[in-house]
Amino acid sequence: MRKIKWGVLGCANIARKAVLPAIIAAENSELYAVSSRSREKAAEFAEDFGAEVYYDDYQKVLADENVEAVYIPLPNKLHKEWTIIAAEAGKHILCEKPLSGSSKEEAVEMFNAAEENNVLLMEGFMYRFQPFVIELKEMLDDGIIGDIKEINANFTFDVTDRPDNLRLNAEMQGGALNDIGCYTVNISRYLMGEQPQKVVNFFEKKDEDGVDLAGSAILYFAGGTFANLYYSINSYAEKDIEIVGTDGVIRVPGFFGWKEKNYFLLEKNGMEDRIDVETGPQYQLEVEAFADAVIYDKDVPLRVDEETYANLEVMDAMRASAAENKIVILGNDN
Repeated sequence: MRKIKWGVLGCANIARKAVLPAIIAAENSELYAVSSRSREKAAEFAEDFGAEVYYDDYQKVLADENVEAVYIPLPNKLHKEWTIIAAEAGKHILCEKPLSGSSKEEAVEMFNAAEENNVLLMEGFMYRFQPFVIELKEMLDDGIIGDIKEINANFTFDVTDRPDNLRLNAEMQGGALNDIGCYTVNISRYLMGEQPQKVVNFFEKKDEDGVDLAGSAILYFAGGTFANLYYSINSYAEKDIEIVGTDGVIRVPGFFGWKEKNYFLLEKNGMEDRIDVETGPQYQLEVEAFADAVIYDKDVPLRVDEETYANLEVMDAMRASAAENKIVILGNDN
């Protein structure tokens, strides 16, 4: 089997904990190069994960002709810059979510650069490759709880005891919405199967120029269905999702916890059943799906001009709602 040679720009924690092990485990991938602005850190990464080469300059990874695809786990502020540079270097790109920490417009520039240079670009929403998430979508589409009326998605934890955490860095486009609120938006859109028509959102901030520490949003979908979202980086951990339908309710405790084992709680006809579900290595499945697209010259599973644009459109509306204290109608500039 052909294997894609990967290069990694930066030594972020998500790379160490999840994505580098996923590249190593993937049948169609090979971890070839790692990099950091610190030569010592790059060398340590290479030794820890068995990379063939390491660099103290991201540009050197992109100049290496052996590298076919790059993974970008850099701070959100740097996603646009290095995605465009990587595209111009002819590398396929898997970039951590959110693809842009500021706007859909910025993501359009990134996607255009990829298209112009004939390379693939995908945003790293790894959970969309998780078997139990796909199963949940199929069950809902099959009408197990009737028509969906409401989704409640809560994703919270507390990092305020770590003042150097990038999530608390406004200059690097941290904040709760970019870090975890994007997941609550994404799962709501995915399960509903459409874009919301109206959005209202509120932020909790310590000061005007600081990051959003928490946020609460309502997304209104066609036909009078709703998604209620709460996302926070200064709250007790909660990672649950609940889908209310005309004929029942499904709850997934710890949905956003990416647990090795998971289950659904189905409440219907006055009874509650526990449904054990298949889980899988979501980061590995993401890497394999992206590498397959490169190898077989096909579209990535999560197209930027479809999935990413749609998610960022909602996030842009949420920011506008909080800033202007109003309901925002999607697709309406007024």
